[in-house]
Amino acid sequence: MEKTEEYILAEAEKLFMQFGIKSVTMDDIAKQLSISKKTIYTFYKDKDDLVYRLIAKMLADDECQMAERTQNASNAIEEVFLCMDFLKTMLAGINPTLFYDLQKYHNNAHQLMINFHHTYVFNTVKKGLERGIAEGIFRPDLNTEILATLRVSQINWSFECSLVRNGSHSLYNVILEITIHFLFGVSTLSGHVLINKYKNP
Repeated sequence: MEKTEEYILAEAEKLFMQFGIKSVTMDDIAKQLSISKKTIYTFYKDKDDLVYRLIAKMLADDECQMAERTQNASNAIEEVFLCMDFLKTMLAGINPTLFYDLQKYHNNAHQLMINFHHTYVFNTVKKGLERGIAEGIFRPDLNTEILATLRVSQINWSFECSLVRNGSHSLYNVILEITIHFLFGVSTLSGHVLINKYKNP
């Protein structure tokens, strides 16, 4: 990726994270960058194209971050909590309207995120469940395919639920609550001890 293109994406990301997507125009981005809109259109066909490529970049970064935490975790439950720590940091600077704007106005980018959940996140969860079974901290009778599918559905619901959109709860807190509920449901008694250890360090 060329430096100018990277710069445009980086500055657009800052604006979208702060104000949401809908309220930020291409004029706003050009002003933030101190360049002309014509220069932006050299790299991006339109705002929808810019948003799509930004989401693609963000998801690729998320994949790297999650993979690193999976490698560094000493067990399957710590893996989940390390990923939650990353999620907390990642979501801290995001205006929650961004996800609503993505779904309503940028369908291709939204679908890219949903596909990421149904492929990478699904496979990560399924492998994590299998790891936990092998470690004796998840129940041996789990159907990992069904539960990984459920977990992805929970995550997708969190991004779209009214609790987040009406501002009564943060996206992170909603995901954390259902994550802990999910973990207690799949864990053995040994796993419950680890959940409480990582939940209350």
